[in-house]
Amino acid sequence: MKKSNHDLDILLSRFQQLKLLVVGDVMIDRYLLGSVSRISPEAPVPVMQYESSESRPGGAANVALNIHELGATARLCSIVGEEEEGQQFIDLLKSHKLNTDHIIRSKERITTVKTRVMAGAQHLLRVDREVNHDLSTDEIDMLFAAITSCVEEINPDAMLLQDYNKGVLTGELISKICGFAQEHNIMVSVDPKFNSFFDFRGANLFKPNLLELRAAVPFIVEISEQSLAKAASYVREKLQCELVLVTLADRGIFYDDGSVSRILPAHKRAIRDVCGAGDTVISVATLVAAAKGSPEEIAYWSNLGGSIICEYPGVVPLSKELFKMGNV
Repeated sequence: MKKSNHDLDILLSRFQQLKLLVVGDVMIDRYLLGSVSRISPEAPVPVMQYESSESRPGGAANVALNIHELGATARLCSIVGEEEEGQQFIDLLKSHKLNTDHIIRSKERITTVKTRVMAGAQHLLRVDREVNHDLSTDEIDMLFAAITSCVEEINPDAMLLQDYNKGVLTGELISKICGFAQEHNIMVSVDPKFNSFFDFRGANLFKPNLLELRAAVPFIVEISEQSLAKAASYVREKLQCELVLVTLADRGIFYDDGSVSRILPAHKRAIRDVCGAGDTVISVATLVAAAKGSPEEIAYWSNLGGSIICEYPGVVPLSKELFKMGNV
C-alpha cells in the first residue's frame, strides 16, 4: 500500500483547511545535553559534561505542535500552574506560534516538567516534577468554559483528547466534552491512558497502545489480527466508537472499524528514540480522519508519521518537510 509524495501532497493540502481543538495534559519537555567520557569516582555512575539545555512543548502541547507543523489550525485547552514554569510553558507556545488564549493558570497545580539528561542520543536519566491529582470542581468548570469558548470561536473539525493521567481529563470533564461534541456534531479522537480508558464513550477514533489495551480488557491479547479484533470489538462495544487503532511498537499498527481488521507492518527505520511517537500517531490519525480519509489511510499515514519521528532524539513534532522526506 505504498503511497507516493503526490498522495501526500494532496493530503497535506487538505490539512490546511482543518481546525482542531486539543485538550489534555500539557508539560514542558526539558533536556540537559552533554557528553560522557568517564565514570564518577564517587559512585558507579557516568559523569556528563554539560553542554546545553533545551525546553520543548510536551504532552498535549506536542500534539498541538504536530498539528500546527502539518499545516492545520491547532488550538490547545489545558491547565498549568501560576509559577515560573507555567509562564515558561506559555512562552514556549508563543515561540512556536501556538495560540495561548485557552490555557488556564491555576494556583492549585504545578506545571509538569519532564527533565531528560542525555549524552548524545543516549538517555541517562529522567526527572519528573508533577502532580497527578484530578482537577478540582472549579478547575473543571474553568477548563470546560475555555473549551466551549474555543469551539464557538473556531468551529473545529475535530476535538482531540490527549490523556497522560496527570489529572486534567477527569471522568467528569470527559463526559462533559464528549456530550458537548455529540451535541455539536464534532468528531472526537482519543489517545487514552490507563485510568480513564473506558470513560471516553461516544468517541469516533480511539487509539490505545498495546500495553494500554492489554491492561483494559479481561482476556489475553496477542499480536494477531484475530486476537486484536476481539479486543477491538470489546472496546467498540464499551465505548460505541467507530474506529480503533492500536499501536504495536516495532510490529506496526492495527486498525478495526467493525468490518475490516488489519495489521499494517512497521516501516523500516533507524530507531533512535520513541519519545513522542504516540503524539504524532494520534495527530496524523485525527487529521486524516477529519480530512475524510478511509480507515486504511488513517492507519497507513499515522503509522508512517510515528515511525519517522522515531529517527530523531527527544520529543520532535512531525513537520510537512519531515513527512515528505520520510515517505520513501
